[in-house]
Amino acid sequence: MEQSISSTLPSPERTTFWQRFHRMDEVSFGLLLLSPTLLILFIFLVLPIAYAVTMSFQQIELTISPDRTWTGFDNYVDVVTERAVRESVGRTFFFAALTIVISTLLALGLALILNESFRGRGPARVLVMLPWAVAPVVGGVLWRYIFQSNYGLANALLYQLGFIQNYRVWLDKPTLALTIAAIATAWKGIPFLTLIILAALQSIPEALFRAARMDGAGLWARFRFVTLPHLRNILIFAVVLQIIVSLQTFDLIFTLTRGGPGQGTVVLSFLVFLNAFERLSIGKASALAVLLALLIIVLGSVSFLSMQARQQKA
Repeated sequence: MEQSISSTLPSPERTTFWQRFHRMDEVSFGLLLLSPTLLILFIFLVLPIAYAVTMSFQQIELTISPDRTWTGFDNYVDVVTERAVRESVGRTFFFAALTIVISTLLALGLALILNESFRGRGPARVLVMLPWAVAPVVGGVLWRYIFQSNYGLANALLYQLGFIQNYRVWLDKPTLALTIAAIATAWKGIPFLTLIILAALQSIPEALFRAARMDGAGLWARFRFVTLPHLRNILIFAVVLQIIVSLQTFDLIFTLTRGGPGQGTVVLSFLVFLNAFERLSIGKASALAVLLALLIIVLGSVSFLSMQARQQKA
């Protein structure tokens, strides 16, 4: 009897894939859309980072032997105590500070100019974006030709204007070469910073400027008490972004100075390249790369938190 009743009942239908898909909540649907990107990031970002961290604890000297031996923190100790690393730290901070100051100030000035109404503002905005479209390697070659000692544009222009009596070699002094590298790096980053600052400027209500004018505020007063407070968050972002970019700049320095003169423009990122691909000391290069990544994280976080704390006090 029970068997006959159960045979007469309709069998439950199986839930199809599309039915489960339509019943999916927003969180699961979002994770489904992100899964291809997360998979790509895991393969091409997480796994190489984990592999580099693993190699930083191994002695890998390909000029001696392909064997790998675990050495613990010996690579980190060797890197920290190495004279070339200590000297490159000072160059790196000088290069980063100069890049941040130049790029942020020039981007702010350009954004203020492009925010005003004048004839040809549209083409001017396009021209400002051009350095952003140039590859870093191409930019390094371009700046190398600009400061070439025999036929460079800088020498020709300064000579015609009467600022110099003879053509000079620009990249033969470490400080000057590092300064030119910082200017070239800032030139590359200015378009993006200008774009985001300009977007922030256009979000400021015009009523605030009209009220400031009615109160008798001049140009500097309007900038200080109206414009700058509204730009504080975006300027914090710009500084943190430039810290990250400047500390990991390699390709432009490689094509511009190749670390010269001598070791005058060898920053930490360039030193990673020298250890990995010229000395074939993969373990030390990995340890130095890990320390550089930690330095970027620490400096970026400290800069962001300090500026946020200063903003709250203000």
